[in-house]
Amino acid sequence: MKKYLISSIVAAAVLCSCAQPKQQTGYRIDGEIAGVAGKVYLTVFEGKLPRVIDSAEVKNGAFEFSGDCAVPIFAAVETPDVPLVRFFLENSPMIRIVGAADRPQDIRVTGSATEDLYRQFLGQVDSVAKLLDSDSVKLSSTRIAFDLEKQRDSLGRVFVRKHSGSVAAAYVLFRGLSYEMSAKEIRQALDGLTPPASASVYAELLEKMAAALARTEPGQKYVDISVPDTAGMELPLSRFVGEGKYVLLDFWASWCPPCRAEIPNLVTAYKEFHSKGFEIYAVSLDKNRKAWLDGIKMFKMDWPQVGTLKFWESAAAETYGVRSIPSNVLIGPDGTILA
Repeated sequence: MKKYLISSIVAAAVLCSCAQPKQQTGYRIDGEIAGVAGKVYLTVFEGKLPRVIDSAEVKNGAFEFSGDCAVPIFAAVETPDVPLVRFFLENSPMIRIVGAADRPQDIRVTGSATEDLYRQFLGQVDSVAKLLDSDSVKLSSTRIAFDLEKQRDSLGRVFVRKHSGSVAAAYVLFRGLSYEMSAKEIRQALDGLTPPASASVYAELLEKMAAALARTEPGQKYVDISVPDTAGMELPLSRFVGEGKYVLLDFWASWCPPCRAEIPNLVTAYKEFHSKGFEIYAVSLDKNRKAWLDGIKMFKMDWPQVGTLKFWESAAAETYGVRSIPSNVLIGPDGTILA
């Protein structure tokens, strides 16, 4: 899997550089978005969160960016307040972004072949998504919704296999499919990628995720983590594992509706089994301290709570390959991961 690994230094220097190219070998973005003033920012998504790589002054709604991007990457043009448009950035001398700020859904991007391919895929997925959101499906059996979700995933898998050399395929694999995949499945999918997809930051992230999942599969010994508690004191997971206890390592956040829906079940389980050796070690992916503490109090979560308030930049979540929440791991008394 070494071919998928790219050091952070190389990624920073090679994947996307904002330096002005000496020749017209990089990218040039000409934008015209009505209703935008001041500055706009060019950001790239190397994971879940964006990173600003350039900025430009807007003059009469027009702006431009240029630079070099050896491997295509998912990007966005944003104001200080809101994202305007997301697209695949790649080396192309004629990327055009046209639209209006009050109708961001209608902003169009041309001149990027990777973006064109990705939009074709989204068109297929959107047709299934509309059915999932329809009232008829919401009122029907869960079996219909399940079948539609399987169809949506199938579209993604077919897209990845058919366009294995496109970074769009690596991104779809990373952002849309890997949530429900095992370490073995992710590695098999990675083996099918070819350049430039296999050299993308998304292939690198998937390799790290597969490694984390392999370390934390049922039957493996748990990996210790230490995170500050609500008082700011380091609280290691190892303090609770052992001595006949079953520990549920739970990843959640107060801003996460599915987490909030699941918490009452955790409260019930804790009340019933805590005295019999059941413990919960909850890792928050909150970024607002007050919201985090208010959530603990509101739901009466009377078990150990830890968090760094760094949102998705959570080392603990990365260690356990967490890509979505709620997510949890059940650890047995001997430190073996059970489920």
